Amino acid sequence: MRSHRTVFVTGANRGLGLEFCRQYAADGWHVIAACRDLETAQEVRATGARVIALDVANPAQISDLANKVDGIPIDVLINNAGVMGDASGTALNANPEEWTTAFQTNVLGPALVTRALLANLKHSDAPVAVTIGSQAGIFDCMQSANLVIYRSTKAAAHAVTISLGRALTEEGILYFSLRPGRTATDMTEQQGDYTAPDSVHLMREAISVAKPDWVGKFIDRSQTVYDYAGGFHA
Repeated sequence: MRSHRTVFVTGANRGLGLEFCRQYAADGWHVIAACRDLETAQEVRATGARVIALDVANPAQISDLANKVDGIPIDVLINNAGVMGDASGTALNANPEEWTTAFQTNVLGPALVTRALLANLKHSDAPVAVTIGSQAGIFDCMQSANLVIYRSTKAAAHAVTISLGRALTEEGILYFSLRPGRTATDMTEQQGDYTAPDSVHLMREAISVAKPDWVGKFIDRSQTVYDYAGGFHA
């Protein structure tokens, strides 16, 4: 039996990603922290994590992942990297370049990173992989015209989660979306109902008790299952 379990976290240099690294490292896990910008990775380096450069919007960098982590079993994969884009943007005026970058990051990123790390996940005896989802991608929560970049890409990311969940079941890997809720981070301008430590603590608890019937679903930090289409209550 391996002495240490391994977690791989994308978007690890700030916010929820950084907090995941802190908490897993404090519990003795081997942490691989993927950061887009290594110059801003000082805090995650201080956790003792192994830090690697990875822009999840760059397919070439993702393709090279297998070489960087060759032979390392990954027990938990957290596809956390995400961008919001212009929060005021609507379908009539949102910047197409921002929208494309958000799609590459929020939608293609989790799919391609998971694909690149498939062999590593299969080396674990009980692998769990998640996308950090959002109520912004729930149709019932789309009550205004703005935030269209984030809402549309998070809805698409949920669709990808369904596909990943079902496809990975055949590989023995449990995959689902995980909801942190509105947490105070840089992305939310430090506005939220939860602090990052509290939210990550609850999400880690959910990951630790992940159930087979969660495959492809949207799981709240409280371990409640939410419908992607509606019936959601904050």
